[in-house]
Amino acid sequence: MPGPVFLGNDRVQLHTIEQEDADFRQEAANHPDIRRYAAGDVPVSRPSVGADTDDDIVTLLACDGDTRLGVVSLAPIDERRGWANLGFWIDPDHWGEGYATEAARLVVTHGFEELRLHRIGAVAHGPNVASQRVLEKLGFVHEGTKRDDDFVDGEYVDREVYAVLRDEWSLGDDG
Repeated sequence: MPGPVFLGNDRVQLHTIEQEDADFRQEAANHPDIRRYAAGDVPVSRPSVGADTDDDIVTLLACDGDTRLGVVSLAPIDERRGWANLGFWIDPDHWGEGYATEAARLVVTHGFEELRLHRIGAVAHGPNVASQRVLEKLGFVHEGTKRDDDFVDGEYVDREVYAVLRDEWSLGDDG
């Protein structure tokens, strides 16, 4: 059973990460389709648990009821400069169901409304079109391409850079 709800809506709840979530996080993070874009060639050992809501990081477990879906984060958070980076992954069994967009929307809203951030950035690998679509649905602006900026599955890939500013943020439709 996931930990306490930190944020949520009718469909997606963002929970604190507890000890009983560690196996799910480790298994999913090592899934080839997730690891490819999240951790590269580095195996993910048993991740830390607890309410990762420190001053410089917010990491939460995305769930639909008792079903663990993935992880969403703002990290690092630079309070002085008013910015953070958005990260997210959803278990492949739940891809294409809109969960990434909803979970990311919740944590970005938290970043702007509660943490008073000015800018939230995100980076997606060029081949990861699904993550780029999530960012575009949320209103993130494509700021550029970092050519051959990472090494994935034996080849160099571009990284696409996105960001949204607080005064651009809207809770409107999925676009």
